[in-house]
Amino acid sequence: MNSGEAARSLPPSSPLRASDGSVLRWGESDAPGPASIVPPGTAANVAVAVSPVRLNHAVTIDYRVDAGPVREVIAAPAPYAPNGATRMFRAILPGQSVGLVEFLPVLRLFGRPISPRLSDSTDRATYRVGGAAAPIKTNDSPTPPIGAPEGQPRWAWSACFLGSFSASLAKEPIGVTPEGLRIAWRVEQGRFVGPHLAAVVLPGATDWMRIRADGVGIIDVRACLQTTTGARIYVSYGGRLDLGSDGYARALRGEFKPRPPLVVAPTFETSDKSLSWLNRAQCVGVGKALSTTQIAFDAYLIEPGGDKAAKSDSGALGDDLASTRRDA
Repeated sequence: MNSGEAARSLPPSSPLRASDGSVLRWGESDAPGPASIVPPGTAANVAVAVSPVRLNHAVTIDYRVDAGPVREVIAAPAPYAPNGATRMFRAILPGQSVGLVEFLPVLRLFGRPISPRLSDSTDRATYRVGGAAAPIKTNDSPTPPIGAPEGQPRWAWSACFLGSFSASLAKEPIGVTPEGLRIAWRVEQGRFVGPHLAAVVLPGATDWMRIRADGVGIIDVRACLQTTTGARIYVSYGGRLDLGSDGYARALRGEFKPRPPLVVAPTFETSDKSLSWLNRAQCVGVGKALSTTQIAFDAYLIEPGGDKAAKSDSGALGDDLASTRRDA
């Protein structure tokens, strides 16, 4: 690979405008993307900055390898800041063995794409996996964290159990759309119970699910919780429900794989001062669809630590949250 090819593989820095007037930026200093050359098997991190901020925005990343089929990953949002002008979304593209990877962030509003998809756009970013030559290093190349070897975990983190969520659902089919099979799952009853938080789901909560042709259900939930003390908490999360390779065909017939696994990434917003630590929380939920109308998952709060090469550090955010929960 020559220097010209390496340069062309760098992510574009030009912004992308969505139909609602919002602007997506990536491949810049405050929204970094993958290097032009990525070692085989290494996952690629993509950060996307979206402005202005809208409550129901979501970001997915379309990608393909060597002009193959377009696939999709969900970007996890940073906590929503009511007075912020920009919101960050972060995604991880799976590691590949070799090839040229093309990708494009897609902005969604209420689950629907409002910016160009990869298959419709010529404004896309690329990086190459492997290759005969090593990445070209210059004096302007970013310096990796001290003591962090390439291909190895760089940051310490821990997961704190936040609580268990369970819900009864009512199916409201929408039908086959250009984006897949749409089914709205309305929450009839739900509750969240944990060591520091107990709440019920208020009426109106819905999962606006889209089932892809490969049998993966793309989860898109918006809900409001009310605690035993009367505090209200807005919760939103995306994720995936793996219905199996024949899941799409089953869903068209109204059938579903028994107890399919799900993984979600909840975030919270509240005005209650005693629960303000939730506004900083990024969680991961792991569970199953227990039946066609019952779901359950355990939620864990992710607490970032320090540089793995440095002394173990739970991080200021983790310390603050732990202290706040103890005082609550």
